[in-house]
Amino acid sequence: MNRRFDHEKLEVYQVSLAFITWLEPILQKLPKSLSVTDPLDRASTSIPLNIAEGNGTFTGADRCR
Repeated sequence: MNRRFDHEKLEVYQVSLAFITWLEPILQKLPKSLSVTDPLDRASTSIPLNIAEGNGTFTGADRCR
């Protein structure tokens, strides 16, 4: 039986994972000395994490935020 969390069913979550997959080879090619490499990596990873966290809240006020 294949169970999925609610956030995994969201199209925006799936697109954010596809973005990370697309970005990873680009980041591998960039020199580590560029100041944009680390922030881009952290920002792209935080997108699906924030979607998952936001989808896990159930009160109206939490979901509005």
